[in-house]
Amino acid sequence: MAEQEKKVSIVIPVYNAEKYLGEALESLLAQTYRNWEAILVVSRSGDQTEEVVEEYLKRDLRISRLDHEGQGISSARNQGISLADGEYLLFMDADDYLSDPLVLQRYLNIAEKISADIVVSNYARLWKGRFLPAETHQTFSVYHRDSEEFRFRGFFSVGTLSYVWGKLYRRSFLEENGLRFEDFPYAEDKLFNMQCYVRRAKYAFIEEIGYVYRRNESSVSYQYNPNSSDCWLGIARRLKGWLEEKGEAEAVYGGLVEYTIFFASFFDAKKEYEQHGHSLRAIRKILKIYGRDAIGGDCFRRLSGEKRVSELEQKFWQVLIRGYSLGMRFRFYFLLALGTRELIHHRVDERMSDTGLREI
Repeated sequence: MAEQEKKVSIVIPVYNAEKYLGEALESLLAQTYRNWEAILVVSRSGDQTEEVVEEYLKRDLRISRLDHEGQGISSARNQGISLADGEYLLFMDADDYLSDPLVLQRYLNIAEKISADIVVSNYARLWKGRFLPAETHQTFSVYHRDSEEFRFRGFFSVGTLSYVWGKLYRRSFLEENGLRFEDFPYAEDKLFNMQCYVRRAKYAFIEEIGYVYRRNESSVSYQYNPNSSDCWLGIARRLKGWLEEKGEAEAVYGGLVEYTIFFASFFDAKKEYEQHGHSLRAIRKILKIYGRDAIGGDCFRRLSGEKRVSELEQKFWQVLIRGYSLGMRFRFYFLLALGTRELIHHRVDERMSDTGLREI
């Protein structure tokens, strides 16, 4: 068993979390591993969140409160990190919970055994009352961590490595590499985790489900944002610039930038289509934004002819990425809009997601 003197600092941004925060904290109080602290980074809320926070501060001295100074979840997490004094960090969302009382113990056992920088568990999504186990990490963790298949599946087609939750981080690894969350309205954890990967984090994987992610329709991730493309293009630009700053080879890691643009353009097109009454014009509009942007255009040009796409194991992705990217490169926006509409109607994105096709 992991030695109990190793402390885990659990950082939880809290905003309008009255309904679910108690369940998240109860899952911590139930842990058999006792040496932890929970830092609640509290933003001013419009519900009874403050009362819930105060109740748990009185119940357990391991729970502390930090009033959030700033905006956005990135600065909240960074403030929590600055206060943490544990050897390990765990990030939770206030509406999620740990799956069972042994989660922290399992994380610590393997982290200490192999000196892992990041421990990844399997997870489940709670969606409209349904418990949906996600695809296991074995869909990508069986591949060499430096392979294109590991990167593509881990961060994109499966996506487990993108999420900051469901993982234990060695704090010294983050400190040594100067890694913090950057200021983006969402998907900031994807950028953070890709940076961790590029800085050669050593991963460990556990088979058990360790985290339950609640699909909260009122959260930023699921709300329509007409400026979503600004966020994704900004993340791609930042990642590309950061790779250059750190002297990391674009030939090796450039796919992280390119696939970010590929998937972002499709999912933004889907959101626009649904938001505007199933309008093809809405799809074309968002595709033009991505295709005409300097970094977007460059990514599609590269994806349409790069060798890295042919290294992917699944022919479905090879054909889809090349075909879509060629269409974007040569600005066949109307044809791409028709094709995107068919993919949406056949729910191909759901069939390929981490929890598969979900009947509404």
